This record gives sequence, structure tokens and C-alpha cells, in this order.
Amino acid sequence: MSSGEVTIEVRESAASKPYVEVFQEDQKLWEVFKFVEDYLGPGAMLWNVNTQDIYTSGDKAMKKSLQDLGLTGHVMFMGVRKDRIPRMPARGPVRGAIGGEGGGGGGSHYHGENSAEHSLSLEERKERAKQFLQEKRQIDKAAAVEAEKEKEKERRRIGQELMREKIKKEKEEMKKVSESIAKRKASKRAELEAIRAEIARDKEMRKKEREGSSSSTPAPVKTVTPAVRDGKVKMKIKVADSTLMKTFEETDLLSNVLDYVKQEVKQEVTLSNTYPRKDFKSEDLIQSLASLGLTGNVSLVGKSAAA
Repeated sequence: MSSGEVTIEVRESAASKPYVEVFQEDQKLWEVFKFVEDYLGPGAMLWNVNTQDIYTSGDKAMKKSLQDLGLTGHVMFMGVRKDRIPRMPARGPVRGAIGGEGGGGGGSHYHGENSAEHSLSLEERKERAKQFLQEKRQIDKAAAVEAEKEKEKERRRIGQELMREKIKKEKEEMKKVSESIAKRKASKRAELEAIRAEIARDKEMRKKEREGSSSSTPAPVKTVTPAVRDGKVKMKIKVADSTLMKTFEETDLLSNVLDYVKQEVKQEVTLSNTYPRKDFKSEDLIQSLASLGLTGNVSLVGKSAAA
């Protein structure tokens, strides 16, 4: 009958990474220790968590099979490196094996060379080993708690860094928005100033044209007329807070201008001339700009029809 498999799991502490290997029940304990020493180094000690048995590399049990030692199925050991094994006072030479020369005694045993007359020292050593492992587990637990505290501190630190970064970005965004608003306001002021200056120049030009036309000497009028009457009408229409600018032909009807304004402001409006003051009626809409005297640079005002 073939032997079954034995899964050996070794840990240095409850929180440490386990080292696992699969053996056959007929394999010897020394083969397990060869695997363990690759993990813990030579001279390590194993403590069976389930049976409380302790094994060292000097045991005569090394030559026994896992099945003979009752190590079947899944066996979990706590491993102790050689430099961490608790030392006991020397009590003279020891001999024998588990439960005597034949081995395989019942209960919890320390698997090493021993004699009946020195059983007390072996029990004491076993108790010391158990105490060591318990203390080690407590130390590991305390270290795990401390590590969790450090992780929590790190999480809080990262959270605070993220919050500071978020606040910094929000301030930068607010600054950008404020600067953008200030630029738009400055641009609008500059635009209004340019419009006012253009209107002033237009008024001055019209004044000079009127003075020139009333002069007895027609020469100035002849020199100005070709530059102004080029067939183009540069129209500037002020509607509420908006100013529209567009070039029309002198042959365009006033209704073309009105349609353009209504399309831009999305409401019904009426048009009037700034100088000389004139409110255009419906019959004026079918007149050309030239016939209405709207030539050259023209400034009109649009008023809401509902006003």
C-alpha cells in the first residue's frame, strides 16, 4: 500500500510568510529538516503546534519516517533559528530517544537524546522553548500593532498632503479666474474707449464736412468727397450695452441694416440717427442708405421696440 502525502508548513511567527513543502509519509524526518534548514539555517528547532512536540537536528527521531512519528496530513511547525533557541545549563551526557530507546511514546515529548534520570531538565528545556515561542508571538503581535499604527500615520500624512494639494490647486484656479475676469473687464473698457474715440472722430469729421459744404470755396469739398463716397458705409450701431459694427453698401436698404441688428440682438428694435437726430419710420426702411444720407461713417442707435 503506497504512503500518503504529508504537507509540512513552517512559520517563524504567526504573521510571517509560511514555507510549505509536500513529503511522503515514508520519508524520514531528516529530509524535512533538510528543507527546514534551507529556510531557517542549520541547527534549527521545530515545534509541532498541534502536539507541542519539539524536534532538533540531533534527535534520533531523524531516522524515523513521518508516519512512525505520527506526522500525517497537514502538519504545522513553528520554526526557531539556532541562535534563538533558549540555552539550558549542562547536566551531563544524555542518551535515548522519544519515550525511551524504542521511541514513539505518548503525550508531548522533546525529541532529543535524554535519560530517565535527567527527564526533569528536558521538561524544563521544553517549557523554556514553549515560553520562548509564546513570548515571540507576543512580540510579533506587538510589532504588528506598531506597524499598523505607522501605516495609519502614513495614511493620515498622505491624506493631509492631498488636502493641502487640493487647497493649493483651488487657490490657483481662483487666482486664474480672477485674473481672467480682470482681463475681460480691461478689454471691455478698452473697447468702449475705442468706440467713444471713434464716435468723437466721426462727429468731428461730420462737422468739418458741414463746414466745408457751407464754405464759398468748393475746393475743400471736392478733395474730401472722393475719400468718403467710396460706395461703402461703415455702420456702427449701439444697442443697449452692445455695439455692432458692419460695412454696408450705399445701395443697401435701411431694412437690411435693421434685419442685421435684429439677428444679432435677437429682439425687435427701431433705428435712429445720432446726428442729425432722426427716428426712422417704416417708410424709411425701403429707402437706400445713400438716399437717407447715411454714407461714409455712420453711427446709429437701436432701441428695443418694447421700450
